[in-house]
Amino acid sequence: MGRKAATTCSSSSNISSTASLNLRLALSTHEECGESLFVKVYMEGIPIGRKLNILAHRSYHELVKRLENMFDTTILWGTEMDEVVVQPGERCHVLTYEDEEGDLVMVGDVPWEMFVSTVKRLKITRVDTFTTS
Repeated sequence: MGRKAATTCSSSSNISSTASLNLRLALSTHEECGESLFVKVYMEGIPIGRKLNILAHRSYHELVKRLENMFDTTILWGTEMDEVVVQPGERCHVLTYEDEEGDLVMVGDVPWEMFVSTVKRLKITRVDTFTTS
């Protein structure tokens, strides 16, 4: 339900999920052929999710910047979680995703290409949910 792929180039559809080089080639072919991979993005406190084309982004940095603009908040990901001190009243969130197995994973924990091949939906959660006091 959260993941839909539009197929327009049949020659790149048969890729091995274990070969990083093949995956990179396939992703670049998807971009050249105008293909898309839409996932739902849910933000804590907002009842309606939004759709986002993962293949329209080339890196975690691009993805996070887009989501920060979309939801008007600061989003932490990867190693930023270890370094941040959130001030009271500051709007700050953490970006996670649900993978093919239903596990919730921190964005940035795996290489971009693996993320693109396994993401089912994105979840933006308040940072205080993840901090331990």
